[in-house]
Amino acid sequence: MSACALNLWVFRDTRRTVSGQELKTKLLREVEPLARTRSQESVLRALLRAGELECGVTDTGVCPAPFQVATDHLAETLVAETLIGSELSFRPDTIVNSLNSSFVPEELSIAEPEGFSYYALHPMAYAEAVASSLPGSSRVAVVGIRSIGTTLSAIVSATVKAQGRSAHRITVRPQGHPYNRELKLSNYEEDFVPKALADDSEFLVVDEGPGLSGSSFLSVAEALAAAGVSKQKITLLCSHPPDLDSFRCNDGSRRAREFRWAPVDDKLRKPEGENFYIGGGHWRAHLMGTEQQWPASWVNLERAKYCTAGRPGESRLFKFAGLAHYGDKILEREALSAQEKFGPAPRPAPDGFASYAWLCGRPMWAHDLNDSALSRLAEYCAFRERSFRTDLRHLEVLQSMAEFNQTQLQLDFPISLRLERPVIADGRMQPHEWLLLPDGRMLKTDSGSHGDDHFFPGPTDIAWDLAGAIVEWQMDEAQAEAFLERYRQRSGDNPEARIADFVIAYSVFRTAYCLMAANALCGTGEEPRLKLAADRYRANLGARREEMADAI
Repeated sequence: MSACALNLWVFRDTRRTVSGQELKTKLLREVEPLARTRSQESVLRALLRAGELECGVTDTGVCPAPFQVATDHLAETLVAETLIGSELSFRPDTIVNSLNSSFVPEELSIAEPEGFSYYALHPMAYAEAVASSLPGSSRVAVVGIRSIGTTLSAIVSATVKAQGRSAHRITVRPQGHPYNRELKLSNYEEDFVPKALADDSEFLVVDEGPGLSGSSFLSVAEALAAAGVSKQKITLLCSHPPDLDSFRCNDGSRRAREFRWAPVDDKLRKPEGENFYIGGGHWRAHLMGTEQQWPASWVNLERAKYCTAGRPGESRLFKFAGLAHYGDKILEREALSAQEKFGPAPRPAPDGFASYAWLCGRPMWAHDLNDSALSRLAEYCAFRERSFRTDLRHLEVLQSMAEFNQTQLQLDFPISLRLERPVIADGRMQPHEWLLLPDGRMLKTDSGSHGDDHFFPGPTDIAWDLAGAIVEWQMDEAQAEAFLERYRQRSGDNPEARIADFVIAYSVFRTAYCLMAANALCGTGEEPRLKLAADRYRANLGARREEMADAI
């Protein structure tokens, strides 16, 4: 079966339930110091927190107006001081009073904004797009698509106002299957449209993406058109140039061409000084041999990376960790990993990046596996088990992912995932994710991000990393037994009863991941590499079947 024919589950829902009062308190703590001293970074931090709160409240059906006060004022401050170069009179009391006098639901459902968390999307890129190239109507109606569109719509609205034009905004939440979203306007949203029409406003629909389907953007544009807005007055402001012919929603190519698309400048913000880009898989050319030796990668979903040019021992690697608090948790995990001498120490850098000393070492290969490497892998998994524990009650979603993908891949392994040691896993135990230094030390790269991104597994049992090490390092039975025993001695956790199921679940996921990546990168040099990797993971499942048959 071809990758194009598969519907595989590799992205997970990052939505989580949080305390509304706690989120409001965090925002107030970000806002109050800004009256005394502030920087673009501190205003951005508060803005992202405000957008998160506004989005969560709006999703509950509570009137968002008091929370928009905070988001809008912070966005206007950031735009004025960053784009316009003038200092806005900042009024923290306005935000504080508005928040303190407003009801906040006890629980809010919050989703991770992918652009701010993973893809180095800076909200000011939208301000620059509006300032340079969008319709010059004196009145603009801004429609943000929640979640990330909440913050982005505030930035766009603030930029329009900074130009002396009139702007009003709402946010909407399309529903339904990811490939065929639909938007039904609420009473409040329906009221917004005729008022904007009466003002002869241009409409800007704002979101990151579009994704594979394009259906979120199209559902909003078409709902506006159905409410009476001329299609010529609707512009879809997105984070990258869309490939309209590849949209997977129903009749997506034709529908998409009925609207104007305006991508922001997709040039990434990068660290100051001389540097060169090594994201998107380019790091392999600098660290590895010929292309035939390169590991497969979903290159357009890698985090942005740069390397500074410098004398030996002075070069640094810059990697996007996440804007504001989205990156803080990554740096905290990597700092702890460095403290325990498992990885390089991170240093915070502007615009959501972290920097690391460029180490004189080489990526490892499966054939580097020896007794010392087995011990190091076991020590690292034991470190994660004790250091990155998390509150997790079950593995139902991970179990469902493994079962669904097996059905799509025409596999039938029985799986029963047991949760005993919940952690934020590493998620990437491949040999090339480890550096072998000249003095023989093994250091783990990217120890903070992969286990908590928008791919599976998310928070899980440490057995996921144990299984990953067994599969990726191609351990034979004796090596796997030695590895697990050394882990047990260091952690007190005996994974013997649950490891076989995790090996199967891991191999199923990686097969699905590589097939989906190959499909997304169809026609590129990466496609055959990814398909070959998928074949290897599938072969590992075949070997597991033979072992099970022998056991019977």
